[in-house]
Amino acid sequence: MTGFVFPIMFALLPLPLIVRAVLPPVNDENEDALKIPFFAEMESLSAGGRRTMLGGLRIRQILGALIWILLVTAAAGPQWMGAPAKIPSEGRNLMLVLDISGSMDEADFVIQNKAVRRWDAVQAVADAFIKKREGDRVGIVLFGERAYLYAPLTFDLKTVSDLLREADVGMAGPQTAIGDALGIALKTMIDVPAESKVVVLLSDGAANAGSMKPMEAADLAAKMGVKVYTIGAGSDTMQMGGIFGMMPFARGDEIDEKSLQEMAQKTGGRYFRAKNTQELLEIYKEIDALEPVKNDDVFVRPVKVLFYYPLAAAFGLSVLGALLMLAGRRGR
Repeated sequence: MTGFVFPIMFALLPLPLIVRAVLPPVNDENEDALKIPFFAEMESLSAGGRRTMLGGLRIRQILGALIWILLVTAAAGPQWMGAPAKIPSEGRNLMLVLDISGSMDEADFVIQNKAVRRWDAVQAVADAFIKKREGDRVGIVLFGERAYLYAPLTFDLKTVSDLLREADVGMAGPQTAIGDALGIALKTMIDVPAESKVVVLLSDGAANAGSMKPMEAADLAAKMGVKVYTIGAGSDTMQMGGIFGMMPFARGDEIDEKSLQEMAQKTGGRYFRAKNTQELLEIYKEIDALEPVKNDDVFVRPVKVLFYYPLAAAFGLSVLGALLMLAGRRGR
């Protein structure tokens, strides 16, 4: 869509006509003249020359009018405006800290009546969670025996989602370095401005690796104003074969729920327990409600200024007019 920044400038278009009508014509005060008896004959001989001069005058008048119109158009500030485009607003920085230690390979979750690994359920639910965070920057830290930044904070949720689907159990070793994982997430957020910084940490075990203790990382998060939501994932029972086939047995305390609860409490977050896929889904929905996405959408229109087009055309016509005047003088 095209428009003008100062359309009122078009009111100047009749200005040359107004000036001509208001100001008095220029008088030739030089009364000296050469009087010759055969003026009529000379006038008849120069009639063709006068017609040529009148034609040249009309051309210059037309050029002058076009130049004036183009100059006024340029002064009005023509511009092209594109369709409104949404830009990301400054929302939350949200890091998903996910356990991919060896125990996440256990198939004690169910999706569509089919037993799946814990990691498969976490992947599916976390992927749906990421896609709802439009307007927030989302990143991923994966951890096992080692922890590393897998996806930096970004508005590009599709890329984060694609990377999450490529991750798998065992990529970071068999053990669980919870403290190091939270520490890396916090390091990523140190210099990132935001009204809210949130970490969602999911684990199915207890910290048994890494150089930073979970409580040390939680203390650092509290000082930085980062809220940590913790999730303990894993079923209370396990299927074991016996003389009567597969039987459910209670499993031992694999998840260090006490530490996860204390980490969340220290930072103002909450602890959740996910024993199956449905509970995991509900937990992420609750976190989504507790940390809603900002709805303050910001739209901008791409604008391209166009004043230099009529300005260039006016300059071109001015050069053409000057050349015509020079040619007329040489032809006399």
